[in-house]
Amino acid sequence: MDVETLAADDWKILRDVRLRALEDSPTAYISSRQTEITWTEARWRRSFEDSVWVVAGSRPEIVGMARSVRVEHRPAFERHLESVWVEPGHRRTGVLRTLLRYLAELEPAVLEWRVWVLTDNVEARTAYERLGFRSTGERQPLNDPSGRSEERLGLSLGGYDRHRL
Repeated sequence: MDVETLAADDWKILRDVRLRALEDSPTAYISSRQTEITWTEARWRRSFEDSVWVVAGSRPEIVGMARSVRVEHRPAFERHLESVWVEPGHRRTGVLRTLLRYLAELEPAVLEWRVWVLTDNVEARTAYERLGFRSTGERQPLNDPSGRSEERLGLSLGGYDRHRL
């Protein structure tokens, strides 16, 4: 499966895939399609600042995406996965593993990967646990009236064979 890093000039590709993800899995994300469909080109381009967007599949058939970001006040060797999505027909086929492996090779100095997962998103949690992610014990409520919360999962690559991903 092809995986590529998107650049700010690829903002239309990112927009299209992200809107598909928000439409397909509206309860898996904090944001909504209604919100992001109104974003301007400048706003989409800003989403590339301080982050790396990768997509899986061959254009125009993108079947997965992920975003790697460095979180302020966290160690330099740690990155967060955000906006992860895999097309329903491609789930459980290794797309998520391929995206993470690509990011791990792209960012070899990263020793710790983190991801916030909504506590009611059992499918996502299971997918991450299959890759070796474990709970960090950190939980936080969403900053909205939904009453939902999320839990941080982590994967340590220190001494881990990245090729096993």
